[in-house]
Amino acid sequence: MRVIPQLDAYPRLVSVVQTPIGKISAICAFAFLLLLNGEALYLELAAIVAILSFFPKYRRPLISAATLYWLLIHPNWIRQGLIRRVASDEGVGPGWGLVLGAAVVMCVVFGGLGVLLHVVRARPGHFAGRRPVLVLVGSFLVLLAVAGTLQLHGWPRIALWMLLALSGPYLWFFAYALGDYASKAPDPYRIQFGTFFPFWVGSGDSSTPIGKGAAYLRKVEAHSAKDLAVVQLKAVKLLMWLFVLHLLLLVFRAVVFGDLPPAATEFLRTHDFRLLHLGVPKLETAFDQTAAGHAPPLHLLWASVVAHFLEAILAVPLMGNMVVACSRMAGFNLLRNTYKPLYATTIADFWNRFYFYFKELLVEFFFFPTYVRYFKKHRRLRLAAATFAAATLGNMVYHFCRDIHYVFELGFWGALTGFQVYAFYAMVLGASIAISQLRGKRAPESLPFHRRVMASVGVIGFYCLLEIFNFEGRSHSLRTHLAFFGNLLPLAR
Repeated sequence: MRVIPQLDAYPRLVSVVQTPIGKISAICAFAFLLLLNGEALYLELAAIVAILSFFPKYRRPLISAATLYWLLIHPNWIRQGLIRRVASDEGVGPGWGLVLGAAVVMCVVFGGLGVLLHVVRARPGHFAGRRPVLVLVGSFLVLLAVAGTLQLHGWPRIALWMLLALSGPYLWFFAYALGDYASKAPDPYRIQFGTFFPFWVGSGDSSTPIGKGAAYLRKVEAHSAKDLAVVQLKAVKLLMWLFVLHLLLLVFRAVVFGDLPPAATEFLRTHDFRLLHLGVPKLETAFDQTAAGHAPPLHLLWASVVAHFLEAILAVPLMGNMVVACSRMAGFNLLRNTYKPLYATTIADFWNRFYFYFKELLVEFFFFPTYVRYFKKHRRLRLAAATFAAATLGNMVYHFCRDIHYVFELGFWGALTGFQVYAFYAMVLGASIAISQLRGKRAPESLPFHRRVMASVGVIGFYCLLEIFNFEGRSHSLRTHLAFFGNLLPLAR
């Protein structure tokens, strides 16, 4: 029995959504479901989708215009707080000077990308034309090292950190644009612009391009009225499923952690009600207690680990698949970002199912370049090296470039040293995925039921324990995390 009806499988409904009244009805349902799922910008998203639905012939330039609007009005992904902190340290308060400076730097960022795109297209034999992503990411890391090591002051320091704060969130969007420009028939720059934090990201700020770049969008774009109707019904269906997940997540947090939304907390306080819950500590709280020498009891430690994993299983689809639903309403039939991760029977398959577009980013820019260039005569070594390049090196580069505020707070070397926990996580993950791929796999459907269940339980158990080291902060050392892991073993206590 399906929880959500297969709306896109009903021919009559598909026909209705192709009519003006049907389009309006689908857009209204989309807006209402966005509201139910907590999207604050639901009206603006619905308005843009309405324009795209009635003028599909101009979809790509309209998306570029909508993306420009989002950049000017809702730039949630830009590290504005970091820019203000740097400016405050240099005695510059918020005002029009800072705004104009940011506008100039943003023009420099997009202008620099335009130059690099031209080099890729006009001079493919040049090093920047052959390795544009390496030049892009390498330049960003060099600038980050300069900002975190040199003692700059005044406007030079503000300008450098402004450049990092404004260009950092776009890094991998630009990388996809560079890849598309190296193809035979790329989209022009004005159309590429619509793929840089497109409007369907909504109020999110993830630096992972969900939907990848222009090349992928061309493949999944709806080209007929029927295709558009089907993909929009898929969007509505996905939002209905996300609302169910949203409710499950609220119940889970209330029952396990005792967490409630502010309105529910105020209601209980006003009516003198008390919420009964399991009292499981959050994983970070358990870390803090362990680091202070007061580790929780064994059963609570295990409960916090399992609960952290289950919370992620419910929360990650809400973030990524919300973007997918909005892009589908815009006319792009994107695959889901998270799709049945608990069905995975191998470590590699779970990684593919849990955060698909992050995996795709690492495969595109780290796995394939390594795979096609190195160890061509050694098939297994070639696969293992490419997997390490993606799941370990690429994973670390992505997160270090994303979290530039740690470089501002700790300095470049301090931020790099404090990265030890996540580096350990990435190395274990890379080794485990490589082993999983080298072992090969049988299709889950070909396995007996009991073996399929046991394989899934093993994969879930592995990722539950690995989450202990999936820590992107800098507040605990690797020794603390290893001590926490040891406390999970009865004989080690």
